[in-house]
Amino acid sequence: MKTAFKIIGATAIVAGAYLYSRKETPEEFVQRAKTSFEDKKQKAADWKTAYQDFKNSMDQFKSQLPALEKTISGIQRDIDDAMFQIEPRLDEINKYSDKLK
Repeated sequence: MKTAFKIIGATAIVAGAYLYSRKETPEEFVQRAKTSFEDKKQKAADWKTAYQDFKNSMDQFKSQLPALEKTISGIQRDIDDAMFQIEPRLDEINKYSDKLK
């Protein structure tokens, strides 16, 4: 029991010293702590919402990936086809430009 009184007394002294150093009344301390808690609670809720939105966006992106891969392979096929058609013409142009040098 003596130890409990010592702990309570030490806590009261430390709390009093803290409030005195901050020039704050116990009421102001409680109000500031309450405001700080509500602010952190709101920020945590905002973060949770943002995280959920991110997860939803990532899921939507993953669902669109097959269409994106199909489009990219189609573009690559078109580029390969164009290069196949352009290659002989480039060879002819290079042959004539070499003659001009």
